[in-house]
Amino acid sequence: MKKILTIPLICLLITICSNNTVNGKTNNADVDFLLIPYNKILTKLSDEYGIRMYVAEKNKEKLLNNIHGMTPKQFEKQLRKQYEEALKYTQDSSYDKGEYKTSESNYIPNSKTKIPAIPLK
Repeated sequence: MKKILTIPLICLLITICSNNTVNGKTNNADVDFLLIPYNKILTKLSDEYGIRMYVAEKNKEKLLNNIHGMTPKQFEKQLRKQYEEALKYTQDSSYDKGEYKTSESNYIPNSKTKIPAIPLK
């Protein structure tokens, strides 16, 4: 009789304990842990280019889904490519130490061409 009761109890305990890992959802600690190598790349490129690259808290899981299967080296290569592509479309010397340098009356900088977007995946 005891064997009949212990087997369903063991099965119930196993089901309850493994339920948290089976659902496939990641919590914030897991996402932060998985993004550590990619955050190091962002920090490295931020220091190298003199800008601030980061991932907003609300977009961390989305980024993780987009870079799934991508190595940190591939991620770095793609970010460099995207940054260099974006530099082509920025206006040089439009600001110099906070002073706007132009003789035109139009003070709103704009782009007359389309800026191509390179999707992560």
